[in-house]
Amino acid sequence: MQRYFIHNAFFRLGSGLVFGVLVYLLIILINNTVEQVNELFNNQELYVCIVLGYISFESMRLVIILMNKRLNKEIKIQVQASYQIILTLLVSLTLVGFAISFYFQTVIGFSIGSSELNLFLLIYGAGGLLYNTLYFSQLYLFRENKIKIEEERALRENLESEFMSFKNDVNPSLLYESLESLILTMHKNADQADEFIDNLAGIYRYSIVNRNKELIDLDEELRATNYLLAIQNIKYGNQIRLETSLSGQDMHLIPGSLVVSIDNIIRNTLISKEVPLRLRLEMEDDYLVLSHLINDRLLIHEDSQHSFERLQRSYSFFSEKPFVQVKANKENYIKFPIVRVAAEQPIDVNA
Repeated sequence: MQRYFIHNAFFRLGSGLVFGVLVYLLIILINNTVEQVNELFNNQELYVCIVLGYISFESMRLVIILMNKRLNKEIKIQVQASYQIILTLLVSLTLVGFAISFYFQTVIGFSIGSSELNLFLLIYGAGGLLYNTLYFSQLYLFRENKIKIEEERALRENLESEFMSFKNDVNPSLLYESLESLILTMHKNADQADEFIDNLAGIYRYSIVNRNKELIDLDEELRATNYLLAIQNIKYGNQIRLETSLSGQDMHLIPGSLVVSIDNIIRNTLISKEVPLRLRLEMEDDYLVLSHLINDRLLIHEDSQHSFERLQRSYSFFSEKPFVQVKANKENYIKFPIVRVAAEQPIDVNA
């Protein structure tokens, strides 16, 4: 709930007091010199200025409350400012004028002069403008913050949507190509076909089991990666190899990070006996770095590229560090920000 400072009890008690004292000192200085302030200081007149300060500020506060109840919430701030300044000044200066005139008539015993009345109205009018300026500065700040919060909420919802989309991605291209390779393998080697089926089942079992997990440790991700490499090596004649010595019980990734990235690399890289694909996985600071020599195909495989881009966006949901892909010195470097958690088991959103 938005809480404006004009409704704060301490501000309401202190503002009228401080403003009334300043008004009284200002009126004395306008008509006299600094040396004469002590001689002309009058407690009764000071109290009158303080009471007028409370009348001015409280009347403007009540006008603002009534306007906020009546005005459309979607009204432009410029229009609201125009209406509010006119009404608050009209009401507050009218009450101040009546109050100071009443004081002069009943206490002093004669009517206040027009010049003195105009001076009071001018000073309290300036105070009213300052009061409105402070109010609208806070109102504008609230509206700006609301816009920022809505933008952040929309961004978060978009990231969550991207993350869920990435986790539920089935990768139909891999499935169809694997089935085609399986048909060819069955005619050549039944034992190899059984192993192929086990590896294919391992990938999709991994996808189903970890669908509701936000993070998974590196060892499990490497096991799924080995399933993928075993399947692809049947197609490419064992020309794909992953070199790593890492074992990460305290390092966590989004499920499918290495599988999606390596699948994207394989589909967009020319691979042959003369130019095999050698993948390296190593640690660099707080990043897990996957690298290989660049040998791009002429056409990009769009489905795998889209999955890879969703993976990039999903990492911003967990880490302030960016998911980085850099191509330099004829090598492609994919850097995954490592997420370290205290729990020994992967985090399950349904737990």
